[in-house]
Amino acid sequence: MKTIVILLMMMLCSLGFTQNSYLKISEESKSSVSYPPGTKFELINSNGDIILKETEIPMVYNIAESYTLNVFPPYKKETDVYSLTNGKIELISYDNPMNPANHTKGGYQSNGVSLDKTTFTNSEINKGQSNVTMEFSNGVIFNYADGEFNATLNGETVDVKGKYLITTVFGIIKISYKPSNKEIWWVYEPI
Repeated sequence: MKTIVILLMMMLCSLGFTQNSYLKISEESKSSVSYPPGTKFELINSNGDIILKETEIPMVYNIAESYTLNVFPPYKKETDVYSLTNGKIELISYDNPMNPANHTKGGYQSNGVSLDKTTFTNSEINKGQSNVTMEFSNGVIFNYADGEFNATLNGETVDVKGKYLITTVFGIIKISYKPSNKEIWWVYEPI
């Protein structure tokens, strides 16, 4: 009975940790890519077997042979597929100092872009939720207000797809925002 209780506790801790961690993919000689907490993924070996999922430990998996990594981002319908032969896959703790929501100007950067200013306002329509304006160092401003969202680059409207991919001529900003608790995650990927 004691063994069953210990196993159950370990499983619950593992599930709780994956909800409070984000996925980071690092390949040698390439920029790393990060996904927000709760992003589902599966690592498949050359035999077609799933050898790692978001709920499994270790939290760092070194890539030393050919794998396919399928990532199911919450902000779009398409699957991101990576062919990996080197590098590593990590689930990094939400409380890690790289959590972008915990930083102001001069802190967290993604490929040279930083979040210079974040302004929260209370929603007048959805009680208990917050709206946000995010101003990035590359001139992009993202606004979310009561389920409506838009973005501009140096005053010109730019396209926002899904939840929330901002495409500019310089690159893509991927944002995850939860109005219920003001949780923000973002990454910038240059083109």
